[in-house]
Amino acid sequence: MKEYLLRRVGYMLIVLLGVTTVAFLLARLSGDPVALMMPEVTSAEALALLREQLGLDQPLIVQYTQFLSHAARGDFGRSYQYQRSASEVVMGTLAPTIQLAVVGLAVAVIVGMSTGVVAAVSKGTWVEAIAGSAALIGQCLPNFWLGLMMILFFGVKLRWFPISGRGGLAHLVMPGFVVGVPFAAQIARMVRSGLLDQLGQDYVRTARAKGLHETVVVLKHALRNAAIPVVTILGLDFGRLLGGAVIAETMFAWPGMGRLAVQAVFSRDFPVVQACVFIMGLTFALVNLGVDTLYLCLDPRIRRD
Repeated sequence: MKEYLLRRVGYMLIVLLGVTTVAFLLARLSGDPVALMMPEVTSAEALALLREQLGLDQPLIVQYTQFLSHAARGDFGRSYQYQRSASEVVMGTLAPTIQLAVVGLAVAVIVGMSTGVVAAVSKGTWVEAIAGSAALIGQCLPNFWLGLMMILFFGVKLRWFPISGRGGLAHLVMPGFVVGVPFAAQIARMVRSGLLDQLGQDYVRTARAKGLHETVVVLKHALRNAAIPVVTILGLDFGRLLGGAVIAETMFAWPGMGRLAVQAVFSRDFPVVQACVFIMGLTFALVNLGVDTLYLCLDPRIRRD
């Protein structure tokens, strides 16, 4: 177990190195940030002086080496736009992003698992047809379209929920559903398929023969084994969930890391972009490490080598 986790941590460090390298290169391909920071009438000497102060006049390999040495200590430089440490700027938006991601994950798990179980136990009925159609539609809906429809209907017309900003639970409802619905549809289809397969196994027939209630058989015995692939998919899709949070944060003016990253890209704020990518990548890697560990706990038969 210990060797397995150590190997996973090693893979995680390699992935983080690759992610930060790509972020470093792509940020510099977006253009010259000095051109956006200074007025158009600024002299060439003043522009050159600012590039020198920011370290952008040095060769790319030198900038990359300095970036890695500072990033290893958690220092991503000073934000060009906010004139503060990029790490502090990004960490200030981490809590809202995690909050939104957790709500989206809760929506995905609760709605997806419930729909999948209902579809599986109602095989061959109109209930299964409705549940399957709803899952297919939910998986095909683009996040931005779903968000726009919810804003127009629940926010503007009915005025049930606020359409922007961060506040109480009401502010989380619409962005949480925008983030979670596509994953709920995917989970529902996987749970249905896995549960139908498990319900035909010998141990399920044995549990029924012992006189156990069908609810106990389905939820306690069959669903546990059917949920193993779902746990894996949730870990692998956590990066996509953060990507959905970027769209939701932009649409609903949610003050999270995704919205900050979009603004930083447009303003060519290299330190903030790099810090956002690193922290998102680290979060994604840690979640996957936790999922791998949980996967082993759910099914000890899985090889640990």
